[in-house]
Amino acid sequence: MPAISSNFAKIGHSQHLKRNFSFAEKDLNFLDPASTLFHYPYALYSAGQAARTDGAAQQISIVSQRDRDRTTVIGDSGGFQIQEGTIKFTGDATCERMLRWMEDHTDFSMSLDFPTGGISPGNVAVHTARLDTQGQITAMSAANGLSLDYNTCLTQSLLNLDYFVQNRVPGKTNLLNVLQGRTERESKVWYDAVKGYPLEGWAFAGAHQSAFSLTMARLLDMYDDGLLQKAKWIHFLGISTLDTAYIFTTMLRCIRQVNADICISFDTSSPFKAAANFQFCSSFRFDKYGVGIATTSMPAIGKATDTRTLNMLCEDQTKPISIKRAGMTHAAEIIPCPAHTAIGEKVRVSELCSGSNGSSLLDNDSTFMLMNHNVHAYIRAFAELHKSYDAIELHDCVPVYVRAAKVAIEKIFEERDSKGTTAARDLLQKCTALLNVFAEVRN
Repeated sequence: MPAISSNFAKIGHSQHLKRNFSFAEKDLNFLDPASTLFHYPYALYSAGQAARTDGAAQQISIVSQRDRDRTTVIGDSGGFQIQEGTIKFTGDATCERMLRWMEDHTDFSMSLDFPTGGISPGNVAVHTARLDTQGQITAMSAANGLSLDYNTCLTQSLLNLDYFVQNRVPGKTNLLNVLQGRTERESKVWYDAVKGYPLEGWAFAGAHQSAFSLTMARLLDMYDDGLLQKAKWIHFLGISTLDTAYIFTTMLRCIRQVNADICISFDTSSPFKAAANFQFCSSFRFDKYGVGIATTSMPAIGKATDTRTLNMLCEDQTKPISIKRAGMTHAAEIIPCPAHTAIGEKVRVSELCSGSNGSSLLDNDSTFMLMNHNVHAYIRAFAELHKSYDAIELHDCVPVYVRAAKVAIEKIFEERDSKGTTAARDLLQKCTALLNVFAEVRN
């Protein structure tokens, strides 16, 4: 799910191209099936961006104007923006604004959680002071042995869940129960507190997006509680790397043995953030030595006199990588795949670099084109990745840590099906290091 930026969402509405190109402005909107560039029917858009204020919530965008029968959009609830301070939290009024916007615009919507990731930067302390006036948070902390700020995040998330469940309009959107937590203990306490809410699916946040021992423990909990069998959707927030995508597909196939209709998705804002910094996806790699999507600075290499297409530039920027590991007698040469996109075939470097002529040759038009290119590059990278998933002869092209985690997940689910939850959890305990290596790779 490309996590659309607020500026890109307004293209064709309150944001417009200033220059003329070989494609129409509306073609940049990949949610539109009529786009002559490419159509991709999935995206995430945050109420934290779209509904920062009452006025912002009324603005039209490519999300509000999409064909809902031919697209699927997940709505994030704005908890991150609240903790960052870009949205002032006013209790039920904030819940109301976020809920109504997501009901009107998205097919699946996050509950309004207070992320535990805001604890370390000190963003939760003000809410702890607000909620602990009668000592409620202090009492919770004494009872469960977890920090005041953690219990603040959980308490406010529960209050928001209460509001969502009591005030939702049935059928307008599917609600996903967000799971937070930085440790197994925090994750388990959070799950036990929220599992009774009758929502349509789950969203994994915090450490769950890369410390997969936590994720597997919660999936086993859901299995034991009969909730995994009924969920419509599972989403992983803020992670979209090639290796984790491989693992999410593994989880999906295992879960579909007990719930044939469930879907799993994941999101990233990286294509939009990179383009905002005038960077473009130039290549990607997924081989037994490593994975990654490479970005390159357009101002560093682009010139207004360069007549190459963006795709040609990507090809020229893609160089062989020499890898020498311990025990290898000869270095291995890996050639990444250059990023080829529809807009990359149409737009030339000279068009991207003929903008403001001030501090940069690139302008807002350049940014929008790079956003479209980057999204398409990511989509194609994931498509190429999954070609290897079922090709046994290509398994040697998958990094060892990814293959090991894949097998561990499959075996844990097999143990649960054949021998029960105790055997599955014993195996999970033994596989913790294999499943948490992704968190080390991220760091």
